[in-house]
Amino acid sequence: MSAGGAPDAAALFERYRTPKPPETTDGDRSLAEAAERARVRVAPDGIEVAAYRWRAPGGDGRPPVLLVHGWASRATHLAAFVRALNRAGRDCLAFDAPAHGESPGRATSMPQVIRCMRAVVAELGPVDAVVGHSFGGMAAGLAFAERPEPGVPLAARALALVAAPSTIDSMTLRFLRGEGLPDELMPGLHRVLHDDFGYDAADFDLVKAADRLPSRLLIAHDASDPEVPVADAERLAAARPDARLLVTERLGHLRILFGRPVLNAVLKLTAS
Repeated sequence: MSAGGAPDAAALFERYRTPKPPETTDGDRSLAEAAERARVRVAPDGIEVAAYRWRAPGGDGRPPVLLVHGWASRATHLAAFVRALNRAGRDCLAFDAPAHGESPGRATSMPQVIRCMRAVVAELGPVDAVVGHSFGGMAAGLAFAERPEPGVPLAARALALVAAPSTIDSMTLRFLRGEGLPDELMPGLHRVLHDDFGYDAADFDLVKAADRLPSRLLIAHDASDPEVPVADAERLAAARPDARLLVTERLGHLRILFGRPVLNAVLKLTAS
């Protein structure tokens, strides 16, 4: 703790980037067992993440759809998308982010998840479309740009962002409020991000990357999402008026992953 009683910024940042292990259910295990499994090495991190490919019986031969899970989650939590896309003849590709699911690690970050995405696609892709939820949605969007993480940008013709924050501020405030801490600690966390890790908070902004996102863009968000405000989706949609903005009701941050309007919209996005 600092002299004033507030948590030390560096120690708090470690909590910020350390996810709580997601629960593993029988359904998770069953879905994982149904996949083709691989380990993908991510440079320069030197770790190997668990990757999954679910092939659609009688698939249409197109490249798979990449699914990117959210914070404190895992690939198999996107089961509804896997099943819906497989039924439509589409293969699905996914991975467990570092410190999530069956991938090693204690902590992770959005730049690292972006590197994982690019490594998985480079080794097991290409992919035709990307669907990202929450933290994974923002990471998926930023993977199409060269900032905050330089490198070969992700390539796909379609992107669906589901309950995704559009700025790092939303993620940081979500963390602080979840910890029962005041919003005023946010600048300290962003200073650690810059001073210790070399990233500018301002670069974690989907609006700045809006013109790099695929031409086919779906932004799905629930009006009463208690974790990421719908204003984030509206902000991005204003920057990309050609995108489809789908606002649901009473699905919240997690049940939106099973919402029929969202599943239908993703199927339509990836169908043609």
